[in-house]
Amino acid sequence: MQSEYQTENRFRNKATAITQAVDFGMTHILFLDDHAGLRDGIGFLLSQKNGRLKFFYATNREEGEKILRENSEISLAIIDLNLEDESKDGLSALKAFRKIKSDLKAIIFTMYADPIHIERSLKAGVQGYVTKNAEIEELENAILTVASGKNCFNSAASKIMQSIISPDNILDEKFSYMDYKSLTKSEQEVFSLLAQKKETDEIAKMLGKKEKTVINQRSIIYQKLNVHDRLELIEFAKNIGVLF
Repeated sequence: MQSEYQTENRFRNKATAITQAVDFGMTHILFLDDHAGLRDGIGFLLSQKNGRLKFFYATNREEGEKILRENSEISLAIIDLNLEDESKDGLSALKAFRKIKSDLKAIIFTMYADPIHIERSLKAGVQGYVTKNAEIEELENAILTVASGKNCFNSAASKIMQSIISPDNILDEKFSYMDYKSLTKSEQEVFSLLAQKKETDEIAKMLGKKEKTVINQRSIIYQKLNVHDRLELIEFAKNIGVLF
């Protein structure tokens, strides 16, 4: 005759098996975005469209880390690039998440559709990139594709990627990302500060250079980028994602 303990244990094991069976085939997703209303609404719509998607919501990196530690079944993260917490960087959050779960797949979900953000995301090892102006079906497709082990970039991101991967396939010859890449690291620093409307004497102090050196670098930058004044430089910076 079975003891009361054995009977209770048998039912507990059966309940666990049922839970695992129900959960089989589910994709567990960490959704990190500090715009809670938008994030939760998208997650709700996606889970209604596809019952195999289960979302866990986080507003900042710390919440995301806690959720990952408590839910080992999470295999994919959707991450906004621009966060309002102290890190303000979704890619830094991804790096922290992968210290907890090294094989975590990631989709960037962002308003930014420019070469710099996409290239940084690629270097960070993301498997997907979807812009926030995309239809919800595009995000669902990215989730399912990445969950299956493939990469997925929505149409807007794919067009930008072509200008990064194929120098001959430039989206806008006037604002060539490859021209920006031709700048040295030092010139890129000066470029960024010029785009922020800093004067040459300010830039010199900030970078620890002589003003004459900064002025010379400005001339080189104008020549390499084929811009003629500060206004054109600022427009260039906005188009490639250095300035927002």
